[in-house]
Amino acid sequence: MAKKQKPLKRTPLKKKEYNPEDFKNKEYKTKKYKKKEYKIKDYRELKKREPKPFVQLTPKEAFLKLAAFCAYQERCHKEIYEKLAEWKIDEGDHYAIITLLEEENFLSEKRFAESYVRGKFNYKKWGRKKIRYGLVQKDISEKVISDALASEIDKQEYFSVLYELLEKKWSDLLEKEDDAYKRKVKATNYGLQKGYEAGLIREILSDF
Repeated sequence: MAKKQKPLKRTPLKKKEYNPEDFKNKEYKTKKYKKKEYKIKDYRELKKREPKPFVQLTPKEAFLKLAAFCAYQERCHKEIYEKLAEWKIDEGDHYAIITLLEEENFLSEKRFAESYVRGKFNYKKWGRKKIRYGLVQKDISEKVISDALASEIDKQEYFSVLYELLEKKWSDLLEKEDDAYKRKVKATNYGLQKGYEAGLIREILSDF
């Protein structure tokens, strides 16, 4: 029968007493870490993607892509022509593609103008002048612009929005500008920059 092994006796380590004097004259060497140099140029080269080879779309493929483009949100004719030019679609096919988009109700100048007016007035609080200028830049006809502004902006609401904008601006200016004349000039410029009419701005500021 195997003998049982006796457990080894371990002598407990003596705790070294802390003596501040031992550390006074001791020199400590700090470790110096060498900064690793990265080759930025090589890293950027890894991130580079090879350009996709240009694939010429057929008129039918261009129409389908543009239909999806218009279905996502309202587009104007100018945006469609820019896409056709970008895709190098033959100019002889432009009219046919545009006409088909209109017939299939994907493209409408009137609908685009109305959507543009609603968005800029309701969310960005633009005035009629600034909205009109934006639509002119999109090559929208004057009649369509006038009709959209008349149908999408209520006169009373338009006045209320401008009143609130100027009231808030005037409140901010009271804290920063002591001169009443300068306050009025700055408030007027603010309203003009937002695209509102000078006469309407003066009418509202006369109450402040």
